[in-house]
Amino acid sequence: MSSCRIAIASSDGNTVDLHFGQATSLLIYEIGDEKVDFIEEREVRLIPGEAAHAEANMEIFAGALHDCSAIFVRRIGQRSLRYLFERKITAFEVTFSLNHIFNTLLKNRQRGRVRIL
Repeated sequence: MSSCRIAIASSDGNTVDLHFGQATSLLIYEIGDEKVDFIEEREVRLIPGEAAHAEANMEIFAGALHDCSAIFVRRIGQRSLRYLFERKITAFEVTFSLNHIFNTLLKNRQRGRVRIL
């Protein structure tokens, strides 16, 4: 299997605790067959005064996710969810720790059960 990248909306680097539109940065991780590597923290600079789900801001989010196949967020609206889905980025609403997400993804990859990544 090949590796893939995911994004996580987290304010503390430990849990998924931010709504999609609240994220001012995203943590980017590479999920391999046997390990997870932190790649970088990417800033998300939305246009002031515009709603997070406005077209221009959605393009900014999509740009930040250009090499990611999934994003893990606390909450995401239907419009944003649909926008990402059309760009082949799957969004997951979770409240898990990053360790739980990584362990689950690694176990499922090893079993051949993760198709989104």
